[in-house]
Amino acid sequence: MATPSGPGKPGESLRDKAARKSGLARVRALKRIERARTRLLVCFWTLPVYITGVWLLLEERREIDVFMLVYIAIWSGFALDMARRNCPGCGRQFFVRNILINLMIRKCVHCGIPLREVPSGIE
Repeated sequence: MATPSGPGKPGESLRDKAARKSGLARVRALKRIERARTRLLVCFWTLPVYITGVWLLLEERREIDVFMLVYIAIWSGFALDMARRNCPGCGRQFFVRNILINLMIRKCVHCGIPLREVPSGIE
């Protein structure tokens, strides 16, 4: 028996629509988590550029305070953004088990949901 479903897929029940909507919200949350991880990884990968910049500034006997503060502020902002992201499955911090951020992991450290999860029913 088909239930009235309004706009959406023909014959789709309200329960199916709610499941599909929650699946889409979960995928969006995982994309935001992955984006936060990517930002911090890019910041980490630019560390050699930062070290080279500090070296060149020191060779010219120039101040490096502002350069260091900007890099530290960017790094801290990205790290805090990554640390505050919660898993859409268990609701706990996705990358933090104790006090350290696990930068290399691609799944929740608590429940194991992968970053690239595609829930069933989403096409």
